[in-house]
Amino acid sequence: MKITGKIVKGLGESAGFIAIPWVTKQMREKLKFQPFGGTLNLAIEDPEIQRILKAHGGDRLCSEAAGFCDALIFRGKVAGKYECGIVVPLVPNYDEHLLEILAPVHLKDSLGLKDGDEVTVELYL
Repeated sequence: MKITGKIVKGLGESAGFIAIPWVTKQMREKLKFQPFGGTLNLAIEDPEIQRILKAHGGDRLCSEAAGFCDALIFRGKVAGKYECGIVVPLVPNYDEHLLEILAPVHLKDSLGLKDGDEVTVELYL
């Protein structure tokens, strides 16, 4: 599945989440790489994409602490160049027009991207 969207500024919370030891461990096991300490946020037009991903099911990041949610993780490749993971938090009212991309590198720097640029992600479903 190929998904194209525009890069948008996030809330800046993913770095703290990714740094939690149980999160890092599960992501390394499921994605087969050590994720960079943050996500690239991708705004997509079609909310059906998240619904399709949730229905398909991916690897599950299972919360190991109170106050955290489970998430689905899908492996893929961003811009045809870097292995990546898409994280879909399983929380009510999560923005259906947003995908969070993890990679082993800082994607904006590595790909020369900025907010507003389009990027394509290929998911391995």
